[in-house]
Amino acid sequence: MLLLMLFNLVNAQTASNLDYFIKNAQLNSPLLTDYNNQILSTRIDSLKLRATYGFIVTAEGNANYAPSSKGWGYDNALTNGQSVFAGVRVSREFITRNNLATRLNAYKSSIAQVATQKDIAVQTLNRQITDQYIATYTSQKHMDLSNEIIALLAKEDLILRKLTQNAAFKQTDYLSFKVTLQQNQLALQQQTADWQNNYALLNYLSGIIDTSFHELNPPDMGEISLFPDFKESVYTTSFQADSTKLANDAKVITYDYKPKVNAFSDGGYQSSFTHTPFKNFGASIGISVSLPIYNGHQKQLLLQQNGLALQSRKKYLEQTQHQYQQEVFNLQNQVKQYNSMLGTATQQIEYAATLVAANAKQLPTGDVKMVDFILSINNLLNLKANIIQYNNALYSLKNQMKYLIIQ
Repeated sequence: MLLLMLFNLVNAQTASNLDYFIKNAQLNSPLLTDYNNQILSTRIDSLKLRATYGFIVTAEGNANYAPSSKGWGYDNALTNGQSVFAGVRVSREFITRNNLATRLNAYKSSIAQVATQKDIAVQTLNRQITDQYIATYTSQKHMDLSNEIIALLAKEDLILRKLTQNAAFKQTDYLSFKVTLQQNQLALQQQTADWQNNYALLNYLSGIIDTSFHELNPPDMGEISLFPDFKESVYTTSFQADSTKLANDAKVITYDYKPKVNAFSDGGYQSSFTHTPFKNFGASIGISVSLPIYNGHQKQLLLQQNGLALQSRKKYLEQTQHQYQQEVFNLQNQVKQYNSMLGTATQQIEYAATLVAANAKQLPTGDVKMVDFILSINNLLNLKANIIQYNNALYSLKNQMKYLIIQ
């Protein structure tokens, strides 16, 4: 029983962290699994290519019979009437080391491309989960604020009810106070429902099956002070992978128009059964050479297409860099504005809290009107709600800064 309680406590503490949801989302993501499998599959393709240019050994067998009668039928000089072959054939295509290395580099470039796509997918997923975590945490803070206000009003309710029963406090003022308390209790019910819905959506996006709810810790965004230089961003890495792939493809095109040499040999039994068939065991070797001469200038056209693709990638990179720099400026400006508003609201809230405490003391004596007390409560509530929203905006901006995604 004690172990079970400790396990539930540890699980609750873990489930309240942003890192817990991000790790589960990455683990349960079919897209990331697909990218991992694509990388593994491409590595297997590179092994298949090595095998293609190695020795190929096959067992072969065939039998042929061409009947003829009275001069009718296939020419026996061509068919021998009948023949049988059974043996092993060995063949290999010979290419230079540079040729093979270039073709293998194509797979390395493909893996690099998939890796950058996976990196962008990871950042996009992390940003999505963090956004939902922030939304859930903000709902929780609104709920906590309502609980705080309700606790304050409930404390005053005990005092004012007794004063009203003793006719020392106006019944109309007490009813106004009671309406305010009930309004906040109703708001708490709505906020609780919102928090639970956001929490359920957070679990859904993370691929977590859990019907329990845990209090969330503040989003741990880490230290975010400087943006990474665009040259170190995933977009530059992606361009480098694409350009490397295109450059390597151009080399492959060139090698495709080099001479090709194939060697082969076989050994076994082959006979037409016309002379000493029991002696027709043997072997043969051969070599073939092919050299492209003319195919309508396809090589030049393929290289031209390759150059156009590289030119398009450069243009996309330039546009992404401009968007990246503009986004950095916008985020920095917004963070500065919200920090300023948060500082002002934090100063104002000290005065608002002091006013509520003073009004609460003077309310039973009649030195403060109920309207003024409720107004001071609403002012405090609004200021604290504003601070929650400012912090929510700052969390969201930091999330965008940490995972700067250019769509």
